[in-house]
Amino acid sequence: MCTGISYESTDNQEFFGRTQEYNLEYDYVLAQFPRDYVVDISASKWKTKYSVIGVSARIDHQLMPTVLDGLNEFGLACSTQYFAEDNIYNTMDEIIEEGKSPVYAEQFIFYILSMCKDIDDVKQILKSVAIPNSSIVQKTGLPQHFFIKDGSGRSIVVEPSIAAEFGFNVYENKIGVMTNSPSFDWQVTNLKNYTGLTTKFQNDLQLNNTTIKSLGKSSGLIGLPGDYTAPSRFVKATTLLNFSEKTDSNNSINLGFHILSMSDIPKGVVICADGTSEYTQYTSLYNQTKRELYIKLYDNLDVQKITFSDEYANNSEPKIYELVKESHYKELK
Repeated sequence: MCTGISYESTDNQEFFGRTQEYNLEYDYVLAQFPRDYVVDISASKWKTKYSVIGVSARIDHQLMPTVLDGLNEFGLACSTQYFAEDNIYNTMDEIIEEGKSPVYAEQFIFYILSMCKDIDDVKQILKSVAIPNSSIVQKTGLPQHFFIKDGSGRSIVVEPSIAAEFGFNVYENKIGVMTNSPSFDWQVTNLKNYTGLTTKFQNDLQLNNTTIKSLGKSSGLIGLPGDYTAPSRFVKATTLLNFSEKTDSNNSINLGFHILSMSDIPKGVVICADGTSEYTQYTSLYNQTKRELYIKLYDNLDVQKITFSDEYANNSEPKIYELVKESHYKELK
């Protein structure tokens, strides 16, 4: 259960963000992976062409060679989000027989960010890679789809499917929103059910000699979904992104956090089949133009930030930034 958005400020800077909802606990860190970094814990070994910053995690005290969302030195931004029951993966043997490079779902956007400058590069590289039905962390492939946006503002959604050309369905994302399954094209079609939403008051209604008074403020948004299903979050995020007042780059990070707060899930509200609680573990936002990453955690709502470093881009090993995970409250005097 994740929600992604992309938007532009009034002074033409590009922004990208997402919420991360999950029921498993991870030791999240921020990291910058350098150029020429060899990724050997993977389906097929590769060396990064470009440096990448993003949200990563440690497992057994070891940094995972991947990002859940990230940004590279050219302002290309990506997020990976859950795509239950709609992903279709080949076996490792089938991928190799086709002459393609296998890339695990959990490393797919890291691979894209480390090898591509823009959407044109991404579309080209999709012809030579495929996601196997296996994983670093489990026996079967993680069900994922991918939100990708470059520094020019162009964005696409990439959804794995062995029935599609080159093994992926690729959609130009002019809406600027991605959630989870069903597929992206279904989510866009579903917006037809909400074309009556408006920021204006609903007018009073005359029924014979009786006036039915409008509920007034925000009555134009009656019918806007409020639950946490993927279709509802898609509609609500699209509505807020479209109707919200655009602002300059100095205030666009705050705007993104406000929009993404619509899908913020407290612990205990969504319970999975195994009894665990799925909740919003973090919300991240990127200024693609300035190559900045901002993040808020469930237990620490203070915004923490890193900036892409040209120095660290030439390191031999990743730079790890430890997140402050405890709550902090400023005492006013």
